[in-house]
Amino acid sequence: MNLNKYINKIFKPVLFSALLFSTLNSCAMQADKDMEEAKNKRPLIIPYIMKIGNQTDLYLMDLETKSKYRLTEDPYEEADPSILPNGRVLFTSKRTGTWQLYTINFEGAELKPLTSDRGFNNYRPSLAVDGSILFVSDRELKQKIYTMDLDGGSVIKLTDGDNYYDYPSPLDDGTVLFLSNAGTKWEVWKMNADGSNKTRITNLTSNPISLSAMPSYVKDTYLRSPMLDDSFVNRRNSALYNLSAKAIFTSRDKKGDLEIYRINIDGTDLRNLSLMPGIDANPVVLRNGKIIFTSDRDGTFNVWLMDPDGYNPINLTKEPYYASTR
Repeated sequence: MNLNKYINKIFKPVLFSALLFSTLNSCAMQADKDMEEAKNKRPLIIPYIMKIGNQTDLYLMDLETKSKYRLTEDPYEEADPSILPNGRVLFTSKRTGTWQLYTINFEGAELKPLTSDRGFNNYRPSLAVDGSILFVSDRELKQKIYTMDLDGGSVIKLTDGDNYYDYPSPLDDGTVLFLSNAGTKWEVWKMNADGSNKTRITNLTSNPISLSAMPSYVKDTYLRSPMLDDSFVNRRNSALYNLSAKAIFTSRDKKGDLEIYRINIDGTDLRNLSLMPGIDANPVVLRNGKIIFTSDRDGTFNVWLMDPDGYNPINLTKEPYYASTR
């Protein structure tokens, strides 16, 4: 057989297959890119609470336009708001005398109770990666972490024992971060989605107070800040592409100020993100990796935004009243 014909006979199907695979792979990559761009183009809506006088209500803010919308206007207390994928707002309210879980639409209508238990509280809801809702309940006196369906059914307890548990914060791989006094004092912990393999992350000198989870895909910024010393910057730069999931939490520094800290879930790279006198608390990680939090650094409590590594803090609400992420 002619050598050129033989080579063409062998390699043409291979080249066609390679070309087809390359084309399909390119199309798949473009589809993923288009989906990601579409996701990023969705308006980023931030829920928060604001207290005027004795009344606490839910508000929404469009992060791009800074437009604000009031969702509730009633005499009941509300807290812990978050946005669900179905376009509703998940939150807790004390409108029945105890803290219970509710959802409401973006127009402030169609209020739906997810729990309606009398005699005990259900609060601190957060959406898990499988679509279930994690929450805290004191139905056994000492507060524990539970999970339930999005409609309020199939309640399952994830933590047990003679300890307290708080702030369930799910990661993108199903891991759940939480606070507990299961050791000698309150620390940041992690567990599997089914409540197994509970592992302590931190060994802090001051108790953590609130918690949020930062997914592993979030990257730090490149910016430098004159407020941070070289050792911090060097450590940050060395971990610039560190794709470890992280816990974002509030704790007191050596001066007694409430600060926002970050730590990898393997217990490494603990850092103070806020580095400001006064109160910085209640961190919530957004889907773009940025962190909203509550701070009084401008004289009144407002909702602030900062980069994943603490840079570029911005006062979002700028209200003369009390505004908070939780």
